[in-house]
Amino acid sequence: MITDVNPFIYSHPIAPDDIIDRDEETQRLLAAAVGGHYVRLYAPRKYGKTSLLRRVLRDAERQEGMIPILVDLYGVLSIADVTIRFERAYARQLKGKIRGRVEEFLQSTGLGLSLGAFGVSARLQLDPRTDPLPALHALLDLPLRLDERGGFRALIVLDEFQDITKVKEMDAVLRSHIQFQGEVASFVFAGSEPGLMRELFEDKERPLYGQAVPMRLERLADADIAGYIIGRFRGTGRSVGETLNPLVAAAQGHPQRAMLLAYRLWEEVGPDATATLGDWTRAHAAALAELQPEFDANWRRLSTNAQKALRAVVVGVGSPFQKRVLEQLDVPKSTARASLSSLVANATVERRRDDYVVVDPLFAEWIARLQTSGDELLELD
Repeated sequence: MITDVNPFIYSHPIAPDDIIDRDEETQRLLAAAVGGHYVRLYAPRKYGKTSLLRRVLRDAERQEGMIPILVDLYGVLSIADVTIRFERAYARQLKGKIRGRVEEFLQSTGLGLSLGAFGVSARLQLDPRTDPLPALHALLDLPLRLDERGGFRALIVLDEFQDITKVKEMDAVLRSHIQFQGEVASFVFAGSEPGLMRELFEDKERPLYGQAVPMRLERLADADIAGYIIGRFRGTGRSVGETLNPLVAAAQGHPQRAMLLAYRLWEEVGPDATATLGDWTRAHAAALAELQPEFDANWRRLSTNAQKALRAVVVGVGSPFQKRVLEQLDVPKSTARASLSSLVANATVERRRDDYVVVDPLFAEWIARLQTSGDELLELD
């Protein structure tokens, strides 16, 4: 039996108890939920957003007696997709007596809805011509039914919410329900693309304009990352030693990248040993090698102007509009500005005070190496 297990998880959302800090964010979201507020939470991908939301849902149930529902909207393209996601979310997460009461209501609608195996998703597969909209309306009404069947307040988290922009008039359908549910439900609209989230909530022509309090998930503090890594190394009979500072510096507060680097470093260090700078060098190289296909694919998807804008951010150390940088990359300032605007909107780049920063610090490092090591980093077709 394997007992010496690497304690750093980076490949999927982690358990609520394993989250680094985020206590303040948890309490803010809980307070908003209890107070009946709607929140729109933005965080770049791999910032631990889903892990945080699961923690909030757990605490809302345990501490506040709320009904927790997490609906993953990633990749939805149609009303049918959204309907299936809502039905499956309720089917997975409702339990106890309230589950039976909701099942009774769903079956009474005559729309083929069910918390069992043969709900509307099966009906849509058997007959794709079925109109899913009536079923979606019934599902969106469930917070009112939860209140009627026991006075329960629901906390409903809609993750990757920006993807509803691909579904015609979905925000209007949603608003037609949530505007009447303030007394019985709290909503968190969570997204990873700031441009689309702003479009949904800040465009006066959109149905959800001004409907939620904005909140942003920031990078982790270096001290919190350091404390977590020290504790996990110590708990498995190891010491991070002098490698802590370069690891934290390379992670730049990025939650998932910090865990990836820590995972790779732990793999280099045996039991009862202290990590060395040589271990760190190998771990760092292994992390970049693992990410090479991802970075290569992301880079190739970008337009030439977007590639130049990213290079300008990296070469200019956050100040991409320096004359020498623009001349070196042969890109007009207006073009760089327009490309950066798009990169900020899709969360590849973020503004930090007066500077621009590549969200993923290891991607920034990879880009910096392209100029001198392009033949080694890119597998040319």
